[in-house]
Order: sequence, then C-alpha cells, then structure tokens
Amino acid sequence: MWFRPEGRFFLCGKSPEAGESRFAADLHAIDHAFFESEVWPRLALRVPAFESVKVVGAWAGYYDYNTLDQNAVIGPHPQLGNLYFANGFLGHGAQQGAAAGRAVAELIVHGSFQTIDLARLGYGRIAEGRPAAERNVI
Repeated sequence: MWFRPEGRFFLCGKSPEAGESRFAADLHAIDHAFFESEVWPRLALRVPAFESVKVVGAWAGYYDYNTLDQNAVIGPHPQLGNLYFANGFLGHGAQQGAAAGRAVAELIVHGSFQTIDLARLGYGRIAEGRPAAERNVI
C-alpha cells in the first residue's frame, strides 16, 4: 500500500499480491470495492487519521515499465540531443514522478542533476543490458 499528498488530497493505491492479477480489460469499470476492502483498512492502520477519509475520485489505467529491471528510465538520451526520458516506472510513477520531474528539469536547466543524482537510472543501462536492482519493491 502506498500514499502521497496531491494538493489538498492524497493519492493512494495497493500493488497486487504475488500471483494476484488486477488486470481489467475495461478501464472504465473501476473496482471501488477494492479501495474499501484492501486499501482503506491499511491506510487507517498506518495513519489513524485516514479512518475518516472518503474517496473523491478514482481512475484506472495501464502503466509502462522496462522489462530489463522494472525501474524508471530517467535522463538524457545518449545520442539524441534534447530528448529526455522519464518513463518505465512500473507503477512507481505516482510515488516517484514528482522527484523525477524535478530531476529532468534540473538536467534541462542546469545540464546536470542538482538535488539527487539519478544517473544510475539513465538509458545507458538499458542499452548495455545492465539492470539497476531495487531491494525494496512494493
């Protein structure tokens, strides 16, 4: 289960358990019961203030990922000037998107990462077949 602030609200969700599929052919058929039974109880357990939250909106969608290591690809393309990657998050986009956006903005404005060095997530590892392992997958 994960959550993060988004303006006056929070975004939240839960990754499927091993062997569980949450694939839906119809993205307009949102499973609202999933929040009630799977997400909300975990939110309230982790942060008691969430016991009184209510859903104000929901969405469903597919997400992209890279098949090499299931981590984001962030940074400039090594051969095509003015092309920057911020994709392949494997569902981590809602969690890591704000930081990735800042990192890419720093690359564009300053020519290098300023706040946090994300060079190890660059496209070079994809081209070289060199996975960036993540120890804490949710």
